[in-house]
Amino acid sequence: MFRNLISRRNLVLISSGLLLLAAISLVLAPKRTRADEGAHIKGTFTVAFSVMPNTSGDSFCGGTPAGVTVEAHGVGHSSLGDLSFSLQKTIVGPALHGCLTLTSLNGDTLTAIYDLTAGAPNANLFRNATGTLTFTGGTGRFEGASGSADVTAVFSRIGGTSNPMQGIAFYSVDGTVSLQQSNQ
Repeated sequence: MFRNLISRRNLVLISSGLLLLAAISLVLAPKRTRADEGAHIKGTFTVAFSVMPNTSGDSFCGGTPAGVTVEAHGVGHSSLGDLSFSLQKTIVGPALHGCLTLTSLNGDTLTAIYDLTAGAPNANLFRNATGTLTFTGGTGRFEGASGSADVTAVFSRIGGTSNPMQGIAFYSVDGTVSLQQSNQ
């Protein structure tokens, strides 16, 4: 009889422990994003850029093949994690248009169409710009992504009066990305 009492007590304790473990797992499980919900993206990026005359008529993401071309690369941190920043764009007057790719540490990419409007430079040659990123898809966890984000940028040329001109830029991004997969 004493042996049965110990077995029952052990069985109750083991069962209670497993039930408690299951409850904790449910509470601490990462929240999933449905396809119709948006993940907030908020982040800042610092990039270096190079500017060249658009002599070959390049166009990026359906933009105008005129003006100058810009290639920019950098890094930043966002609510989606650390991301590298790679941009190809054209500048025609105050209009800045191009293709942006944000890449996570594991190689997943989030792609966007970049549309900004630049203001006039100040006395120290800093130039502000504002506009929108329109998310168009990606790879990995960003496959099928959509949505948009507001962008504020500050640009400054740091070198060269001949081609290529070099500069730095700082971007602030704030918006929503809808993800097709539920593994966010």
